[in-house]
Formats: sequence, C-alpha cells, structure tokens
Amino acid sequence: MQTLKYRIIPEGAADGVVPLNWVFLDKKDIDAAGITDRQACELIAKELKDTCAAVNVMDMDGVTVTSDGIMADGAVAAIASVDHGFINHDFGFMPITPLPFTDQMLHDEPHMKQWLEDCYIGRKIYRGPLKEDRGERDSHNESMTLTGRIANNNVGSEAMNMVAMTEILIPFFGMYEVMTGGNVNIGIAGPVVSVGIGMVVSERYGRIFGSANLGAYKAGMTAHNSGKYAKTVKSDYPAIVAPKSVLAEYTLRAMDAGCVAGRDIGCSPAVLRLAQAYGKPIDLDNISKRAWIELESVGITRESLEKTVTPMSREEVIANADKIIPGMEDSKPYAVSDICQIKTLTF
Repeated sequence: MQTLKYRIIPEGAADGVVPLNWVFLDKKDIDAAGITDRQACELIAKELKDTCAAVNVMDMDGVTVTSDGIMADGAVAAIASVDHGFINHDFGFMPITPLPFTDQMLHDEPHMKQWLEDCYIGRKIYRGPLKEDRGERDSHNESMTLTGRIANNNVGSEAMNMVAMTEILIPFFGMYEVMTGGNVNIGIAGPVVSVGIGMVVSERYGRIFGSANLGAYKAGMTAHNSGKYAKTVKSDYPAIVAPKSVLAEYTLRAMDAGCVAGRDIGCSPAVLRLAQAYGKPIDLDNISKRAWIELESVGITRESLEKTVTPMSREEVIANADKIIPGMEDSKPYAVSDICQIKTLTF
C-alpha cells in the first residue's frame, strides 16, 4: 500500500465564504509515491467520490510569474477538475511544461530579468501551457480544465462550479501561503482587485494568455478594456489572498531587480502604490488611456502618483503594506491551518 498527502480547502471554509473544494498537491509527494501528476489527480477524484473539486499540482522548488509580472517562489505544475470520482479524458487535466531560458525571452519580456536574481536563477519556471499541454483546447479555454461541474481556470487561479454558478479566486501568493502553511486573507475581491487583475504583462505562454506569440496586452495596458466597469468584472467573487506584506516583499524584489512599474511590470493599483512608497520609478507616460480610466475608477490618479513623498525603506514598506496597498480592506485574516485540512489517502 502507498500513500499520498494532499491539502484541501473544503467548501464552506472561512465561515462559509469558500464556495467549492480546492485541493493542492505537492509534486514532491507525488514523486515520492511513484506516480504521475495525472494519476495523483485521478486518486483525488476517487477519494472525493461524488463531490467535485479544483486541483492544483504545485512544484515548490520552481518559480512562476504573476499576471502583472512579479516572480514568485513555487509554481503550478499541473491543474485538474474532478467530479463524481473521475477526470474528463480530454479536458479534465492539463500539465504545465517548464519553459527554457532564452536571450529572446529576456529581450521581449523585460520582467523576466528577475529570473537572473540569486534567489531565482537556475530554478524551473512554469507559466502557462505549451501547445502540446493544451491538447484540443482552443483560445477560449487554453488555460482551463473542465470535468462535470468544475472548471479550473487561468492555470489554477480561478475556479468555478458551473452548475451552482459560484466562483472563487486564489492569486498565486495565496497558493504559496497555502502550501507553506502561512496566513491568508479571505473575503470579497472588490473593485480594486477587479481592476488590478486586468493589468497584465506580455508573455509567450503566460498563465493568463498563452501562445507562441507575445500577448497583445503589454505592461501599462489593461486586458479588461472595460472602462469604468472594470471594477465590477470580478468584484463580487470571494478571494483567497496572501497578507499584503507578502505581496509587498515579492513586488519589491522585482523593483530591486530593475523592473519599472508600468513599463516592465504591470500597472495594477498594488504595484503603483508600492513603487510610489518605495521611491521607485513609474513610467506614467507608458500607462494607456484605457488603463488610466480603470485606475481612476478606484482612486488611482496620475496626480496622486506624481505627488512627492518621502521614500520608505524596504522594511518600512513591508511593515506598512496594509496601509499602502489598496483593496480587500474588509477581508478576514486566517491561519492556513484553520481553513485548510492536510489529509492522506491510501492506494
């Protein structure tokens, strides 16, 4: 008999806020069990029986990049959707192949200079699926898995029960906290997060937009293109996020590596306010008119960013992250151990 450890945030967790089951598997545990990532997800499906869940396979030795270009420890190595004990043969599972490092990547994707930093260099990087990973998926669901009621979207950062019409977001740093047993904030995403999600960077095989061609939406632009309505796109979804101090730490790493807000990394409200507080440059002229409309709808104006402020030290920014980074002010803090169960199955 063999065993497999898994983490599950169950439906109803966080005082009822979490609307569906979300399972996290550590690739090390899968390898130790001597099975493939897909086989591990199939075991989860059988273990959960008639219930459904999104499943993320995590490689915590790898690295990834958030949609606004911030490099992070850990990565999503595969995603799955499980329901009634099985995985859809064609669309229920998707691996994420690590990307090779190339000079072309550095030239075309300036945020990737972070990969050369001592804390990241030499580690596998996972972003979005390659063509062979996607199988029969087309551009409408290229980074999604589907089985029965459950869709696991945008490489494991957004899951939906398509029958109950419920949905939840977990930006990558929230996943990181789940896997490391840290802390999370859980609540309704709100307007600021809704706007920020659209401020992406251009990549080949990105976690949100994935193909062999560079994405059309570059740093300084908005992928939502929704004007004043961008703040409503994801605003009513529950979200599991990392403490703002964690987001600040990784964003400052990007800035210390030479990434400029609005030019190399995205122009999300969090990135812009952190750059301002840290005294780092912001390419205000590179932020598009459409992006400004969305930013202004949540109180981020060019005038406010042009104000002279006394730069804080790295330590001061991180310590004051809750005051600096806007959004999710009404969320509730939880220890991961209070909302996530660690279980072991036998096979």
